[in-house]
Amino acid sequence: MLFGWIEVMNGFAMITRDELIAWATRNGWKLDRWGHLKKEFDNGTHRLKLSRIAARHEISTPFGYARLASGYYKDLQLTADGKIAGLKF
Repeated sequence: MLFGWIEVMNGFAMITRDELIAWATRNGWKLDRWGHLKKEFDNGTHRLKLSRIAARHEISTPFGYARLASGYYKDLQLTADGKIAGLKF
């Protein structure tokens, strides 16, 4: 899908996987070898794990990754201040 294309479902603009990747790379996230996005923060490494239909926001722990929030692409939106809305726990 093209980056500028936004699909509308039930009257709300939804984000596509490609748009999420473009937003994340513009904001300092890096793609890893499995196609997920990672970024270092003060509290540790965060990951956006991308599947075909959903994204999960996770944080690295000594035991692996722990989910912080997740959401289907159809529920995600970019806000006016450049943040992702629609991720839920």
